[in-house]
Amino acid sequence: MFTRRRFLEGGVVAAGALGLGSMLVGCGSSTEESHPDETRPAAGAAEAPAGLTGPLRVLGYSINLIDPIREAAEKDLGFQIVFDLAQDADAGRERVITQPDSFDVLSEHHSHLDWLWPSGNLQPVDISRITRWSEITPLFKLGKVNPGDPSCTYGEGDAPFRNLYVDPEGTGSWKTSPDTINELDGVLVEWLDEASGQGNGVEPTFCSMVPGVIGGDAFGYNGDIVQKEPEEISWTELFNPMWRGRVALVNDPNQAVHETSLAAKTLGLMTFARLGNPTKEEIDALVKILLELQKKGHFRAFWSEFQESVDLMASGDVVIESMYQPAVALLQAQQLPVRYALPAEGLRGFSGGFSISAGVTDPATLQACYDFINWWYSGFPAAIMMRQSFYYAVQETSRAFVEPGEYAYWIEGAPADKDYPGPFGDVSIHKGQVRDGGSFEERVCRMAVWNSIFDEVPYLLERWAELVSP
Repeated sequence: MFTRRRFLEGGVVAAGALGLGSMLVGCGSSTEESHPDETRPAAGAAEAPAGLTGPLRVLGYSINLIDPIREAAEKDLGFQIVFDLAQDADAGRERVITQPDSFDVLSEHHSHLDWLWPSGNLQPVDISRITRWSEITPLFKLGKVNPGDPSCTYGEGDAPFRNLYVDPEGTGSWKTSPDTINELDGVLVEWLDEASGQGNGVEPTFCSMVPGVIGGDAFGYNGDIVQKEPEEISWTELFNPMWRGRVALVNDPNQAVHETSLAAKTLGLMTFARLGNPTKEEIDALVKILLELQKKGHFRAFWSEFQESVDLMASGDVVIESMYQPAVALLQAQQLPVRYALPAEGLRGFSGGFSISAGVTDPATLQACYDFINWWYSGFPAAIMMRQSFYYAVQETSRAFVEPGEYAYWIEGAPADKDYPGPFGDVSIHKGQVRDGGSFEERVCRMAVWNSIFDEVPYLLERWAELVSP
């Protein structure tokens, strides 16, 4: 009935072996965080689950686990919450594999479930306990905002709909309530029949990770020099000899390989059997192309930190580079001529959400996990994520926390009816400004590939080191 997920050869892979330290939930983390006015609609008298004896421990990263969200959640839910920020992405994922009892809720990428899930340290989430499950955008469940729309693409790679659900039949025991043992094999499955665009039979009753942030990345460019509209530009501009010495790539091999693969494929320099999971031979061919460009002085830099990407563009050292949307928003707030691409070939998608540790068996703690995860659909967190340039799985509830014109700008692609704060506070969105790439539906309709963990990650890291080594 369902399409089962593949897992990395050899089963569980140690987190440190992947070398993915720069990959955070969604994309890059900003150096400052902004949030909507904390005057929120009253949530009523909050009560902690009966029997809860300690704080809820949430493991994740600074892109979404920020103090305004924690403070609001504690106020609305009535219990203490500790945001345990991993030193880096490798350290966080190492914790999942080696110390599942050290956290209750995990904030992570859907794409990393392929190697986290086989550890057995995350438990299936009972969909019936997610109060707004029916309101989650179909993009997570069926691959498109409008299922079956032939004008939109599913995208290759580890799209969230390909590992969202858990097979309801199997042999592994998972305690999901104090008096119920559900037999699950822990295998991730795809519910979608990609040929028809519809669900394959009855929707599974358990998921691996409750959907959260979602979006699509591309590149930023100096619109005064690269004089093209975001919808007209191509990934091939990363290889354009006109910009030699003024191109920068993100120093994250998985993300950069996706982006440069799209450029190489479009130019006809090489082909890929599966863009989301290149073979050793395909990695070799791509690295050869990149090394040849590097010898010609094509790449100005391989940046690792968010601020570095901002500085490279602001200084004029580069005119086109891999960038995250908040970085472009920061430069646009300074009224610099920086645009964000919606390439003809499509975006590189990312998604994240919340899982529950298999170590959580206490009924009160488990209820607190579900209460916290459900709270993220209340609107306030989604409003914060919206101002960070991201979208959320349940976006509609965020309307109560922002002005209509601000929602229309971020989500519907409308011109700003006045000045609004953006990812970095103050005035970041100026009256009349239009978000590059259009509305939520327009952007996510154009997915080329999703962030993925490749089978050949260790080999990719070896070859990537040749490119970035001084």
